[in-house]
Amino acid sequence: MSDYHYFDVQLKLRDPESVVLTPAYFRGCILNSLESFFGDIGGQTTVDIVKFSVQQRRVIFRVPEDFYERTRVATTLIGHYQEVPCHFQVLESSKSLLDFDKELGEVVSKNQSD
Repeated sequence: MSDYHYFDVQLKLRDPESVVLTPAYFRGCILNSLESFFGDIGGQTTVDIVKFSVQQRRVIFRVPEDFYERTRVATTLIGHYQEVPCHFQVLESSKSLLDFDKELGEVVSKNQSD
């Protein structure tokens, strides 16, 4: 059994040209959301960026299994990225490592049929 849970997330931005998309900013956004909704998490969890694509505005990251539910909730409730309106779409989540080299349409179709 895995000690981690993986997320494949796509960032949907109202104005993509006005932000700087980096792993550090993304990670900070997730951690800030966790703290905002669930209080001080003070080093209790880590968000590890596994794969990052600026072109697709997609990120695969992992969190400890204990934080799966809270992270999923906190991620889907994010409404701003660098003060630009947005939402984070969780395309897939899994206890095993994910990869977004497959076509985005395949992932969206798979999730809509679940």
